[in-house]
Amino acid sequence: METKAEFRAHLKARRDALPTATRETASLTICGHLERLCRNRRFTRIGAFWPFGSEVDLRPVITAHPDWLWFFPRVASTQPPRLAWGTEPLEKGQWGLLEPALAQHFLPPVQLLLVPGLAFDDDGHRLGYGRGFYDALLAKLADEVLTVGVGFEAQMHLPVPIEPHDWPVQALLSEAGLRLIEAGGWR
Repeated sequence: METKAEFRAHLKARRDALPTATRETASLTICGHLERLCRNRRFTRIGAFWPFGSEVDLRPVITAHPDWLWFFPRVASTQPPRLAWGTEPLEKGQWGLLEPALAQHFLPPVQLLLVPGLAFDDDGHRLGYGRGFYDALLAKLADEVLTVGVGFEAQMHLPVPIEPHDWPVQALLSEAGLRLIEAGGWR
């Protein structure tokens, strides 16, 4: 059995190996699904992430809707893991990620939170990058915030090791569409 670090490295290499054109096409499709979700549910305050490496690229839907309020994470503390949230403008932060220059919310004031990851299982558990930022946030979010794991279909339906501090998301979004997870309890 691989260690979690080896499993993460394997999953990242697997995502990196997807052809660029495949990732771009899938990202555009995911953006279309996201736009429909936001319009149907009247979401206009969204917690998102700027793509890092071979992650899903949400920039097309973000730039297409400047009238929606997009919040992005900034690393506020590594011990304990804590994110702060703010809007654009973004600047390079820790680990080379684009983060808001001013982040003043420890709980993002959003209706929808988009959560990145390396892998997602069918129950909404995710394997992230191993620092615990999103698990700490998910543990504190209000129930009315819809939490959605975002990734390529190649990252979905995978076995994910679960630990007591891991928090599942309520839905999964890939190029195949949005799947609500009944156990998530969101209506």
